[in-house]
Amino acid sequence: MSISTFPYELARRAATVLGAEIEASITVRQHGLAVRAGSSSGAAARCDRAESLADSGPCIDAMDQLSVHVVPAITEKSGWNAWREQATREGFVSALAVPAAVNDHIAVALNLYSRSPDPWTPELLAAADGYAQLTAAMVRLHLGLAELEDGAAGYYSQMSDTITIERAIGAIMQTNDCAEDEARRILESASRHRNVTQREVAECVLRALVVSDDARPEDRVGK
Repeated sequence: MSISTFPYELARRAATVLGAEIEASITVRQHGLAVRAGSSSGAAARCDRAESLADSGPCIDAMDQLSVHVVPAITEKSGWNAWREQATREGFVSALAVPAAVNDHIAVALNLYSRSPDPWTPELLAAADGYAQLTAAMVRLHLGLAELEDGAAGYYSQMSDTITIERAIGAIMQTNDCAEDEARRILESASRHRNVTQREVAECVLRALVVSDDARPEDRVGK
């Protein structure tokens, strides 16, 4: 199973263009399940992993509310304990989460981490929003292509519930760099809280993140 590489490329490009001391991650949230889709560095990846596993942090709130979350000083922010502690441990002092809607059920967020205090100028905010909107457009296209391929070949429809769920758990493990029991808990929680089947959540994960069965370790960041 191979995870789509475009979120990694967009995260790397955003970090390169937006500032020398800025690192970036992209998170996808669907049916209440948040998974890290790509990061420009291991440090940014670990912050997003902590946020996804805790289901609490600026990008989670940004996607749920579809509003930009600026964190001028991470150490002074109350709440979001797991994310705040990880970001502080990585040496980040300020953060920004910029969301964009993919459709009624899926959103993405561009998460920016800075090692310098509060660098979020209006120009940088506008550029970050542009990258977030581009990411949403790419995910939308990726989903559309996946659905077309499934409609033509019956790829997912031919899978049993068990295989579909297990493959989705593998994708969550790979993108979030977490253990199987953590990935399973994340998927089960999303299914329960959104009152949809685990099969439905699993198909959403696979369509949004997976491109083929040819896993390429070099496409993974922060492992």
